[in-house]
Order: sequence, then C-alpha cells, then structure tokens
Amino acid sequence: MLDYQQQEKWPVQLDPWQSPIKINSAAVQRVETTTQPFKVITPYHFESVEHHGNNLQFNGSGKVQLLGRLFEFKQLHFHFPAEHCLNDRIFPCEWHFVHQDMIGHLAVVAFGVVPGENTLALAPLYHSFALTEGQKKSFSLEIDLKKIVAEQISGFYNYLGSLTTPPLTRGVEWWVAAEPLTAAQGQLAELARPFSTPNARACQPVMQRPIRLYTTENL
Repeated sequence: MLDYQQQEKWPVQLDPWQSPIKINSAAVQRVETTTQPFKVITPYHFESVEHHGNNLQFNGSGKVQLLGRLFEFKQLHFHFPAEHCLNDRIFPCEWHFVHQDMIGHLAVVAFGVVPGENTLALAPLYHSFALTEGQKKSFSLEIDLKKIVAEQISGFYNYLGSLTTPPLTRGVEWWVAAEPLTAAQGQLAELARPFSTPNARACQPVMQRPIRLYTTENL
C-alpha cells in the first residue's frame, strides 16, 4: 500500500514539472481555436474493478481525441480529497480517467466532486465493493463521457505534468475540469468508507509552466 503520510520518501523525479498543482484561473492562458481540442469518440466501457490498498481501479476501454491525437482509455481511480487545487479550493474527491496513446504517452482527465445531486451516470462507482487489497472482480458499466464533458460549461485546464503516484511518470498531459461534478454525500461516504486515510499527493510547484483553459465554446 502506498504511504501518503510519508510522501517525502517517495522516489524523486529529476523533471520539476510534477502533478498535482494549484491552478489560478486568473493566471491561465485562454485558448481560442477553430478546431475541437477535446472530443469523446466512443462511450467508456468498464470490465473490472480492483483494490489497490488505498484506492479502487476501474479498468475498461474507450476512445477520446485530445488536440487531434487519439487516446485509449485504460482505467479510472479516485482521490480523497482532490489532488488539484482550483482557485484556492480543494474538492472532497477527484476522479482520474487515465488514457494512453499508441506510442505510450499518457493523458489524465480529472473531475473534482462535491456533495450535491446524484450524478446518475456515475452512481454505480460509488460503492465499497467488499474487496480486500489485491482482489479483482468483474464490473460492467457504460459511461457516456461525451455528455459529462458537454456539461462542463467552464471548460478544462490543460497542462503538462506527471502521474501523482510513484513512479511519478513525467510528460503526462492533464485535462482538469474547471467545475466539479456532484454526488450525494452518502455516495461519497460509501466510496471512502473502506479507506481510512487520505490518498492525495500534495500540490507541487507550478514552476511557471504553461496552463491553458479550453472553454466549451471550442470543446
């Protein structure tokens, strides 16, 4: 199990552009483009769920096009609390949809979550699943991510960073939703119940790297 209480002992990457980061909407670059930078190609199909000690990983398939490049969906996992800080606010939870292109580049689409209405499309994910560390079982679900993306009226922040768990792989492309999704308080509690400690990496220095905002006008 990954020890989030001793992050200073995690392997250190030489590249300073690490994730997660603090994002200030007043300091980002707003991008105007005539092409669609974020295009969901197919629904996302989940096939299994596995327990990673302080997280659940939902494995599946799907396709998305980011800035004209095709990425395959690989897995979804969560963090309590959220890892990214948006305008000095850290949401209670954050979902990470992890993707990979044909030459191995990684892209993560991140959605913060706050208590509110039940997001019906994601409701089957908010369970404890009665698994122990290392266990895996079948899990069938289809998500229309295109609809979820279309409801992001404030757009997505895009920046280059890393994975947020060892080996902290560099060169990861991030797409962070500007507005959180919602889930019932009971759903969040049920998902977090088997995990007794937080599993969020601390925010890393921005190091003046470019952060861009793509709004729904060009999504």
